[in-house]
Amino acid sequence: MNFELMDIFRMEFDFCWNKEAWFLPLESALKDLDSTHASWQPPGGGNTIWQIVNHLNYYNTVLIKQLNDPILRKKESSGKAAFGDIGEPAGPEWESVLAEDTFGGSGEPENTEKWDAVLEETRQICGELRKALARGSDSQLDEERIGRLARQMLHNAYHIGQIVLIRKQQGSWPEERG
Repeated sequence: MNFELMDIFRMEFDFCWNKEAWFLPLESALKDLDSTHASWQPPGGGNTIWQIVNHLNYYNTVLIKQLNDPILRKKESSGKAAFGDIGEPAGPEWESVLAEDTFGGSGEPENTEKWDAVLEETRQICGELRKALARGSDSQLDEERIGRLARQMLHNAYHIGQIVLIRKQQGSWPEERG
């Protein structure tokens, strides 16, 4: 079988969103989670699951916009790390993105409708990201886009692990899941 780079990114996205393999996807990590547990603050501080989901929604939306950018910027490799690769952000255009409060408030324990809306937004964003990835081809990839895609897939997996850990800490993780 001969895979292109975009095939690998699509596969990684599926593993992060809803295809169970040797780690849990986001859909499974959030299954049966209520607003009370989503807004629970871990002992000693840290983000709530609600905040982590907001954060993932924000950066996955940014990635969709970047993938849908009609201007394809093919450029020679500068030898410098691009944003999304190891290293510092490439330029001032990222200062406002990085300064943004992407986590938001800790959530509202009693507001089931608002939590359900956040989950629906997550499903919509993941659907749009899947469509954007399906439209993509290797010919559209430059060094910067490859870095962004690689970083975002790892970023999603990292935060999914956090969600599972928080659920285990709070006792809302299904016992049969281990």
